[in-house]
Amino acid sequence: MADLRRIIHKHGPFVSVCFDSSHDTEDAARGTELRWRSIDAELDRSGARPRIRRLLAQAIELHPPARGRCGRLLIADETEVLADERLPSPPDIETVRVSPLPYLLPLIEAQAEKVPHVVALVGRVGSELYGLDGHGSETRHTLRSAGHPVLEPRRDDWSHRTIRQRIEDTARRDVREFAGELDRLADTVRAEVVVLAGEALARAELRAVFDAKGRDVIDAETGTLTPGSDPDALDAEVREILHRVAARRRRRVLERFAAEIERPDGLAVAGLAATTSVLRAATVERLLLDRGALGDRLVLAGSAPNPLIGPATNGSAGEMRRADEALPVAALAIGAEIVLVDAVAALHDGVGAVLRDH
Repeated sequence: MADLRRIIHKHGPFVSVCFDSSHDTEDAARGTELRWRSIDAELDRSGARPRIRRLLAQAIELHPPARGRCGRLLIADETEVLADERLPSPPDIETVRVSPLPYLLPLIEAQAEKVPHVVALVGRVGSELYGLDGHGSETRHTLRSAGHPVLEPRRDDWSHRTIRQRIEDTARRDVREFAGELDRLADTVRAEVVVLAGEALARAELRAVFDAKGRDVIDAETGTLTPGSDPDALDAEVREILHRVAARRRRRVLERFAAEIERPDGLAVAGLAATTSVLRAATVERLLLDRGALGDRLVLAGSAPNPLIGPATNGSAGEMRRADEALPVAALAIGAEIVLVDAVAALHDGVGAVLRDH
């Protein structure tokens, strides 16, 4: 996943493109070629310099889309492609912009779903473990035990009980060792969620000894280590789990915003004028932004990395910039989190902020 903070320290002009790159029909490759020709022609009309257009065309050629329905986001300046991200679904509206500031909102939306997590796919004779950090970088481990023979309850003699005890001791040791591996990987990727998949008994044994350390531990209904099994079902379920986690995060932020905005001295503001003021003062903890409600509104902005000056006034220095570009860049420049929301009545002009508690 592209580094947002690195992007905001680059110098424009920027080209930001977000479009449908689905590859789900027989003539998809031809469709992608025609779509990109249309986008490139619009970039040319919008004043994009030839070098930026060449960089983007090379990225399209070198990294063709994977099969299925998806979107694609590209951000570039004159030196390099700064972001080239596959989006899980096509955007509702195609975006093609040439601007002094990058359009980061599609990238921020995609990153909101990148909840750091670990998936443990467990069985009685082996386990697979993989984790993704907040940037989408994957770490994977496969652990195999020697296997534990199944004993028939033939007789209750001493040797039989001894063998059974050894098998049970070995199984418990394997579970404890795997729990340690799971804990180390969760620490490495700073996991907020641990998904347990695989055999029900193995999951229960692992859950019993794993120290969650405050992480959400969620059981998946799909996933198996059976040879030839399809991993797509588990991947889809993990995405849905993470989507629910991300939605729960947004609800908590909105609940806090709603509580603070009602208090006379609450740590929240709403509206474009108030939000630009607190961003300029660097007192914002979380910027809330509703793209639909914000629309094409403009703010007066200066240069990166913190371009925000505020609402236009007579004699103010700077240039008018799109608020949906300038506000996120300003928030990132002061270390604020950006939360995208939909249809929140209290967000006048489509923007608001939760403030830092000093």
